[in-house]
Amino acid sequence: MMNGAGSICGMVEAFRPAQKEGKPSIAMTEWGYNDTGAYYIRTLLEEKYDVVSFHATGIGEKAAAELMDQDLFEAFIDLAPGGFSEYLMGGNRATGPDRLDAGLKSGKPYILSPSGFDMIGCGPIQRKDQRDALWTSRKISDRKFFIQDAFRVQARTNPEEMKLIARETAKKLNEHPDKKLVKVIIPLKGFSSLSAQNGPLYDPDSDKTFIEELEKYLDSKIEIIKVDNHINTRDFARAVIDALKRASA
Repeated sequence: MMNGAGSICGMVEAFRPAQKEGKPSIAMTEWGYNDTGAYYIRTLLEEKYDVVSFHATGIGEKAAAELMDQDLFEAFIDLAPGGFSEYLMGGNRATGPDRLDAGLKSGKPYILSPSGFDMIGCGPIQRKDQRDALWTSRKISDRKFFIQDAFRVQARTNPEEMKLIARETAKKLNEHPDKKLVKVIIPLKGFSSLSAQNGPLYDPDSDKTFIEELEKYLDSKIEIIKVDNHINTRDFARAVIDALKRASA
């Protein structure tokens, strides 16, 4: 069996976007907590583009990044960049400090949403009673958290962590040499299904803290688009499409 790096290389070498009827390809990351929004985006784009989705739980998003480096896509819609915040927080889905780099180096439109920044992957649940370093250092037991099963546990990020994530995200995006290609789409009523109203990780104050901190540190040449709805809506999908058109103009 191949190790993680070998698996990624194999995926990259074997993959070539399908050129259906000569349509250009767009890469998109998604995961279970924003898959409805991703579906709406694919539906709106499918007439003109072949949208290739990558499940953002580690290997998939790393493969997307490597394929962006090979100039196989016309744009990158990064709906689930949580691997970057997980790196900052020490969570399970951490993908390293270069998680956002592919969108910055490709020279193509880069559309980013904050899905995944609203939580920390901290399973399995047994870690709670084992004085685990992540659980103790970040006081996970004192937070809202969602237990999907024994292994998949998500804890809510707090305002101070959201400030850090916003600052580090802005720092990364500010490095882009052509800032008009970068658009940040923020769904004001929930970054994921878990943090939407009535969701187990609902915390609008923490989300607001992220937005305010991002606005403070993000270069003014990078457009922030706010959507008065949560991420799994047609409103959000339409905002992504509009942003992609402006970035591609």
